[in-house]
Amino acid sequence: MATIADIAKKANVSNSTVSRVLNGDTNISVKDETRKKIYEAVEELEYVPLIEKYKNRKSPAKKLNFLTITAFSQETEIEDPYYLSIFYGIELESKDKKINIQKIYKNEDDLKFDSKLNIDGIIAIGSFNDQEIDYLQKISKHIVFVDRQVNKNGFDSIVVNLKKVINNILDYLLDKGFRKIGFIGGRDQNIADRPEQRERAFIDYLKRRDLYDKKHLILGEFSISSGYNIAKKEIKINNLPEAYVVANDSMAIGVLRALHEKGIKVPQDVSIISINDIPTAKFSIPALSTVKIQTEFMGIMAVRTLAERIENDRQLPITVSIPTEMIIRNSVKLN
Repeated sequence: MATIADIAKKANVSNSTVSRVLNGDTNISVKDETRKKIYEAVEELEYVPLIEKYKNRKSPAKKLNFLTITAFSQETEIEDPYYLSIFYGIELESKDKKINIQKIYKNEDDLKFDSKLNIDGIIAIGSFNDQEIDYLQKISKHIVFVDRQVNKNGFDSIVVNLKKVINNILDYLLDKGFRKIGFIGGRDQNIADRPEQRERAFIDYLKRRDLYDKKHLILGEFSISSGYNIAKKEIKINNLPEAYVVANDSMAIGVLRALHEKGIKVPQDVSIISINDIPTAKFSIPALSTVKIQTEFMGIMAVRTLAERIENDRQLPITVSIPTEMIIRNSVKLN
């Protein structure tokens, strides 16, 4: 089968130029004539991308053993279906590809696993510090990070563009006439000294429009109880904006309960929109407006990407950005 190198030789360009053109890299400046030569070489040599080769295989030639490590506790996973759904996708795809999966929790298992298994690759869900990443590399050089992009050592990542998600939410709220907008979120335990991606995007967006009010940015933990306690405190000090952007659905459900207990109507008095679209979001009262993240597909793509990397000994990193969808229900006032 033809390779990138074969196409590069045929078109008289570098391997990297071929790779970037075929991957639709918009940052590369290539003459139309050069692009034409590359595509003609692809057609003539009947080149099939690695991912297509992989998809056409029923299962790996060797049965693989993957270690899945989550950066949070089992209790957190149970409370937030977001993570359960990611792992469900991992299990589905692993079963389909006949890949063995061993699961551990970083905070509970201290990165201990069955050393008798020959670990071929690691799926790391959540945030890991540099020391932990160095340790993971000692277990396997093949690592894919899910829900976090690691900008070192050429790791693969399965992520959601949360900056774009926040920008889309704020575009929508401003279009509906909202100007006093608050944010309820949290900080990652491994990077607690700097803003999390959703928080940073929220601040930057509103500052550019001279709408940012620091008193309406509240941080806690990414849990129902934290959302509930934050909202109770803000109600007590009479610090409610027109609308809240909440970092995830679990926190938003806690916020809804606190508002309901104090007789504050959603969306008449305060509008709420969050992120994830967990199963209970559409059954909350009122039904929660949210941005749907394809979490199960994130898990599926983690397995596919890691298996393809191992099978083809791929060295170049891949970042897969999972698409999202805004779902407007009943928690946002339609001005």
